[in-house]
Amino acid sequence: MFRFYLLIVVFLSNFAIAQELTLPSAKNFFLDSQQVLEKKIPILIMFSIPDCEYCKKVKEDTIGPMAELKKYKDKVIIRHINANSFDEINDFYNKTVSQDEFAFTYAVDFFPTVVLVDNYGVVLEKVLGIANEEWYWTDLDKLIDKSIIKINKQLNEKL
Repeated sequence: MFRFYLLIVVFLSNFAIAQELTLPSAKNFFLDSQQVLEKKIPILIMFSIPDCEYCKKVKEDTIGPMAELKKYKDKVIIRHINANSFDEINDFYNKTVSQDEFAFTYAVDFFPTVVLVDNYGVVLEKVLGIANEEWYWTDLDKLIDKSIIKINKQLNEKL
């Protein structure tokens, strides 16, 4: 019987790890910004740190599943930043920076933080922490819709 429970624990822990790994990691925001112009959708950037239980919850319950749904692939570009990582990425101006430097430029010091940005990396909407677990997905979905409206308004304005 003990082996059965051990097997269940191993299976569930592997599922949680697999779900967390599906969150798209940030690599090149310069290329992502071209997609913003093309598709007229925002970039959702989730900033987290390892061993943050709330970050893990947002990844597993909201942003991870969102990243898998076709509806959201057509609605938002999802990227993840590990704010403690020294892994290098390209920022919105094609400059190579570490993920922690990138988080610093957005003054992220509370985790999880989710920002929705335009093609220049300008923040359209921002969510700090988890205000309400039951409504997090719904609230985030509304902010994505608001960001899409803002981007379309920006791109349709004439100089």
